[in-house]
Amino acid sequence: MRRENLLLIPIFFTVIVIGILFFYAIYAINTGTYLGREPGQRYFFSYDVEVTGLSGKKVNGTTVIMVPIPASKEGVFFTPFTQKPTLFQKFLLTVTNKPDKNHIGPHFENMSEQLDNKEIIGDWTTFIAETDKGYMYGFRTNNTKLEDIHKSACFVADYFDIFDPINNGSPMLFPVENVSNSSSVPYGEYTKYASNPTYDTYVYVSDNLKGGENVSFDVYLAANNDPYEWPEKYRGRYNNVLLAKVNDTGYVKVRAIMGQEVPWGNDSLEVLGSQYAFDYYENKDSHVVNETPSYTEVA
Repeated sequence: MRRENLLLIPIFFTVIVIGILFFYAIYAINTGTYLGREPGQRYFFSYDVEVTGLSGKKVNGTTVIMVPIPASKEGVFFTPFTQKPTLFQKFLLTVTNKPDKNHIGPHFENMSEQLDNKEIIGDWTTFIAETDKGYMYGFRTNNTKLEDIHKSACFVADYFDIFDPINNGSPMLFPVENVSNSSSVPYGEYTKYASNPTYDTYVYVSDNLKGGENVSFDVYLAANNDPYEWPEKYRGRYNNVLLAKVNDTGYVKVRAIMGQEVPWGNDSLEVLGSQYAFDYYENKDSHVVNETPSYTEVA
């Protein structure tokens, strides 16, 4: 009888250890690791704007530059990540004495928090404007001697579709017009694009830059899906790029291109390796669709 009791001791401790490991795994996955993981390990996109050819230019009055903003083709902004711990997760956070700030889940900034009313190098102030082309992202300065514009931002979203981002509400470089026919091919349980889709969008250059040399625009958006939610086969990203040299003012229509990398490592539709990019960097094509000046003041 005594020997049987002794045998129960290691069994008891084994059960306790397994139980602790089980609950720790749940905690790590659902609260610590999941809620605390890096932004790039979620639904995530980066947005980079570079406007060159401005440095050293002398101007009078207020200078305004505007570029496409991340939004769906319908002009809908993305939704930031809003996950909150479940009741069970809150219980685990409580019994493990985690700080109160962990109980409300992570906070990720929306478009206004990241982009609106920021001062950047060159005494430019950023703004989000609703124009007659739709929402756009702008830069304004009263300096009489200009500097080039460089601005980057990263965003975490609740969800977007990397397989058919055009038709399923994923961020593009909005405004979006005249999307090319984008045929798709089967890919497992989903589809992906067979070629690089293109579309028209707009940039804006204020009238006080009229008659000057080219202003060059390089706007890039790259988005990946959540690797925690997708098997390796379906993890990947898509990207949008606008490259244009503009020598007019007002709203200028330009062409953008979209690429896809599904799964990771398959760069057959990589936009920076496309003919679109080659033409731009070889000075063959500035991707200006047409120039229709509009000298409407931007508020």
